[in-house]
Amino acid sequence: MRQGMVAGTLIAVAALAAPWALAGEQPPPPPPEQPASPPPLPLHSIEGFSGVFLTETAYLANLPEGEGWFGKPSVAISGARINEKELFAATATMNFFRRVELGLSYMNLSLGDWDNNVEAAAEARISDGDVPLYTVGLRCLVLREGEFDTTWIPAVTVGARWKKNANIDNIDRDLHGVVTGLGLDDDDGLDFTVMASKTFAGVLPKPFILSAGLRATEAIQAGFLGFDDDYHVVFEGNAIFFILDNLVLAAEYRQMPRTMKRLGKLVRREDDWWSLALGWVVNSHMTVTAGFAHTGRVLDESDSFVPLCQLKWEF
Repeated sequence: MRQGMVAGTLIAVAALAAPWALAGEQPPPPPPEQPASPPPLPLHSIEGFSGVFLTETAYLANLPEGEGWFGKPSVAISGARINEKELFAATATMNFFRRVELGLSYMNLSLGDWDNNVEAAAEARISDGDVPLYTVGLRCLVLREGEFDTTWIPAVTVGARWKKNANIDNIDRDLHGVVTGLGLDDDDGLDFTVMASKTFAGVLPKPFILSAGLRATEAIQAGFLGFDDDYHVVFEGNAIFFILDNLVLAAEYRQMPRTMKRLGKLVRREDDWWSLALGWVVNSHMTVTAGFAHTGRVLDESDSFVPLCQLKWEF
């Protein structure tokens, strides 16, 4: 039934050449200069959509050229280190009809020494200390910024994404159902999002972008610890400031639902996430980002400040 719901949600959501003629023996006029491609949206969320590192914006990346229907893909590789744990994310985004964005993501959380701590405390051994998380999602731009000849309407997207945790059931089995007892109900779940973004120019020397939205989610620790059966509505938002034309400072905040119970020092209640990042737009294709995030308590980590980096490429 869940697979049918996933499929239904995701399914729901040549340039013209003009002839020119020679006039007498005069050479033809030179073709008009093509405008330079705009710089790419600076960052890419680890869930596979245009945005910052942990959150998204309502702007869609890499729109189709001219009258085309399909945009070229954007891809990114991201990494972060949560004390002894490591997070890797490979993401891809593609635009359709200027209104729809497909996002794909593969994330892997390496649990570091957590399995050793579990074995020392509970005399149980985890067979695999990696947690792969897959995401497939669609977003639809329901309002363009400034639509209906207004100046105050922001860009607004609504989206749905399906997440699959490929190892949490095995970890739960290795621990004899401990994770289920702490709140795990499923190894997959659906998130629903609504996000608004607005660009402000003339207030500061360079433009800046503010984004805010809501997420309805079943995920525990964004899905890395599985999913429960109840939806929780949480807030997320970000701000992107252009320091130079090719240098941006981004800040973001993502509220977490805090659904999993605590188990001593091995599993702690999740905290809200936030990050600060500096992005360098190298050219119209490539962006390099570095910064740090605060992920708070993650399993046995008590207060984690996380260095992060990202390489993004727009074809």
